[in-house]
Amino acid sequence: MMLFFLMSVIFLTAVAQLYAPRFTVFGFILILASLGFVVLTGVTGDLEMISVLLFTAGVVLMILELFVVGAVLGILGALMVMGSFLLIGENISRMAVFLAISLILTAIEWVIVVKFFKKKIPLFRNVILTDSTSKEAGYSSHDDRSHLVGQNALTLTPLRPSGIIVFDGKRIDAVSEGAFIEKDREVTIIFVEGTRVVVRTL
Repeated sequence: MMLFFLMSVIFLTAVAQLYAPRFTVFGFILILASLGFVVLTGVTGDLEMISVLLFTAGVVLMILELFVVGAVLGILGALMVMGSFLLIGENISRMAVFLAISLILTAIEWVIVVKFFKKKIPLFRNVILTDSTSKEAGYSSHDDRSHLVGQNALTLTPLRPSGIIVFDGKRIDAVSEGAFIEKDREVTIIFVEGTRVVVRTL
């Protein structure tokens, strides 16, 4: 039963620490429980090298998953960690029951943390852009020329129907509304869509 207790503590505190903004008492308990698990299985002779290797590799993969797009590494790492627990001792069925109950308890904890307490993984706040980049939030593309609508400009080249106009001393690629427009003609900007500027003669 001590193995089951330590296994459950490892999973439960791992989730609690994952959603904590900094290293907390949950992380400290996680370390102690992991060390206790290793020591206990080592003393009883149940700890095998393959289990240690699987556990270590699984933890590394799950850490890498935080920085890599996709879920392959995280899933593989989690499977390796669970497999390492199953390989401890000779009674695989007993360890499988312990693991299943621990995972159920962890899933319940995760639902409570995410659904009821609305917690998010702090690391994601640093690597994911969550601010709005809309115009209402004060962001605009460097190619946004919507402010030109209604302004008058001068054609620098003929527009057949595309060409170049000059507005406020700046050269702007433009398209005529349909008809050919000669060079040095005054035009008004009637429509802007992205970098596409449509003009017509006055």
